[in-house]
Amino acid sequence: MNVIEKLEVLADAAKYDVACTSSGVQRSGKKGQLGAAHQAGCCHSFTPDGRCVTLLKVLMTNACVYDCAYCVNRASNAAVPRTAFTPRELADLTIGFYRRNYIEGLFLSSGVAGCPDRTTEL
Repeated sequence: MNVIEKLEVLADAAKYDVACTSSGVQRSGKKGQLGAAHQAGCCHSFTPDGRCVTLLKVLMTNACVYDCAYCVNRASNAAVPRTAFTPRELADLTIGFYRRNYIEGLFLSSGVAGCPDRTTEL
């Protein structure tokens, strides 16, 4: 997969991480739009003073060794195409979006690839 294809898969998988939903923004609540991020994985979050910031919200990888029943990225879900960014790919993508003023930061989550410590060190 190229970087754009990885971005599509990993941004879509990150929509289930509700810690960074666009709270305070009116949403349609239509079927199929759960956590729908804006173009290319961008979402809105708010600072304590109420300022809206745009974040790139993606997973480092959607591969996971765990099989949590609630998680779309669980190990037993064969319907999910697995992919991962390399650290360089993610850094270049994030810096490129930042320089173009698409985002103000990165909200990064990940499946657990191998062991938790290894995943964190990536």
